[in-house]
Amino acid sequence: MPDLESLRQKILDIDREIIRLIGARLEVTRKIGREKAESGIPLRNWKVEKEVIAHAQKEAEMLNIDVQFIKAVMQILIRESWIQQEKLHYSRYRGNKERILVVGGLGAMGRWLVRFFQNQGHRVYIYDTKGSSDDFDCFDSLEKGLEKVGYAIIATPLDTVARVIREITKLNFSGIVFDIASLKGHLIDAIEDARTRGIRITSIHPMFGPDCRSLADKVVCLCDCGVHTANQKIEEMFKDTAVSLVRLSLREHDYIISYVLGLSHLINIIFMNVLIRGGEYKDFKRVGSTTFFSQLKTTRSVIDEDPRLYYAIQQLNPFKDELYNRLRSAVDTITNIVLNKDEKRFIEIMEQAREWFKR
Repeated sequence: MPDLESLRQKILDIDREIIRLIGARLEVTRKIGREKAESGIPLRNWKVEKEVIAHAQKEAEMLNIDVQFIKAVMQILIRESWIQQEKLHYSRYRGNKERILVVGGLGAMGRWLVRFFQNQGHRVYIYDTKGSSDDFDCFDSLEKGLEKVGYAIIATPLDTVARVIREITKLNFSGIVFDIASLKGHLIDAIEDARTRGIRITSIHPMFGPDCRSLADKVVCLCDCGVHTANQKIEEMFKDTAVSLVRLSLREHDYIISYVLGLSHLINIIFMNVLIRGGEYKDFKRVGSTTFFSQLKTTRSVIDEDPRLYYAIQQLNPFKDELYNRLRSAVDTITNIVLNKDEKRFIEIMEQAREWFKR
């Protein structure tokens, strides 16, 4: 009978072979990605992905391996394949190579933008009041940077974006300008002033953070500021990626974001605040349920973010009064239903929620 150490060694040998096969699989997917890029074939093929998973599940059944486990493994492999293929797609950007200045390029999202556009083959520079970096080409003034480029991307803190737009407007920049701010309402006056002075300006909101490795299944909101040429240029920059561009007016954007970001952030912060008042983490962790840990994971991802940014998303939200009133009303309604022992109404509320997902 094999001893424990020899069995462990056998596991290590199998793991090594699994890793080698994963590497071989990814190399084949990169070759497929090159063929797609050369032929202009869309990055994702849902039919093929479905067939790959179905085939893996069939093999799992034959080998008496948990089908859901194998499905999860295959989804991880497929996702890594998207990432590898997408890099090939947007590195083969077919538009003109541009000179781009990222204002605030030393911040987290600024760095993401710099690397993204560099991968597309553009020449990218940074201007940032924080200073400079040996890792990037930097200018020590906004004016000098704008003189050398055809695009200016504003990736500064939320409460400084309007001021930067006004500075660029005063310098009569002739290129394309766009910001990536999470809210737009407080920018409307600066944007309108820039547009009336002939600045080719638009606005986007990437619905992901700086840790994003793949644009598959990701969304970028394109907020129309009334300058068709600027919108068109943004569409060209993202057309060779797997990102979904969603067109919105500035007002539509902020209304939706008040719920998609404002409400979701707020609920997680409230959840954490109530937990802190209720007891110690170690006590809740000992008996936490699946739902609890799932919620806690989401909450942790929120509270680990920049608190100044998250405060600004709440404070600058033009729909916050409406949102907060609805939140208070919902909490009062549900707690009163429970306190009044109205089971029927409680069930109705949960059923209404299920129906909402079906719309």
